[in-house]
Amino acid sequence: MALPSLVAPEYKITIPSTGQDITYRPFLVKEEKLLLMAGESDSQEDQLLAVANVLGQCILTPDIAVGDLAPFDMEYLFLNLRSKSVGEVIKLNLTHTTPDGPTGTLESTCKHATEYEFNVEDVTIPGPIPETKIQLTDDVGVVLRFPTFQDLAIVDAEVNTELMFDMMSDCIEYVYDKENVYDDFTKQEMSDWVGSLSQAQFEKISDFFNSMPKVEHDIEWKCTNCGKTDSIHLEGMQSFFT
Repeated sequence: MALPSLVAPEYKITIPSTGQDITYRPFLVKEEKLLLMAGESDSQEDQLLAVANVLGQCILTPDIAVGDLAPFDMEYLFLNLRSKSVGEVIKLNLTHTTPDGPTGTLESTCKHATEYEFNVEDVTIPGPIPETKIQLTDDVGVVLRFPTFQDLAIVDAEVNTELMFDMMSDCIEYVYDKENVYDDFTKQEMSDWVGSLSQAQFEKISDFFNSMPKVEHDIEWKCTNCGKTDSIHLEGMQSFFT
């Protein structure tokens, strides 16, 4: 006799970068196992791939390409998915990041770990989300896309100016002027075109990437051993990978 089927609840959420409303379900035990295994790894790439895999399974709205989501979209969706799957509260064991004592020596540092709880639903993406259309001159501009987590994983894996330059070039969807839209070009043609920009024009494109939001949360806590008040800034998915 077949075992009874269990129906998971469904929730709605808005993708920050596009404003699209989607439906998702909580992750199941088999998917939580993937996250736990990735959490045991020191590899950021393994963790990101696990999150992408689980999001792909849990998003019920068709035609949502998880691999094309902006990093802050993935972070935001994952935190809300975690909230609906295992609870809104994350428990952290916090220790001082700076010496506690008049001498500042290792011996004077309080090493006590204080348990702290916070609600995932208090975590937000600080706005505004940058505009993807950038005017470089009075006549010429570009339309960009947000880099995906896969784009950034390649860059983060190896700090390389050329890789960063290539990633920024790859994120240009098209160039336009008053009369035409230029969206048919090779990778090399775009790379050469970006190389021909002035420093001021290139900085406008760089500012787009530098201003991308991240999920972040500031915590102020009091040590239960020494009584000192301390703070910590959580930023990016790895900070919340619990």
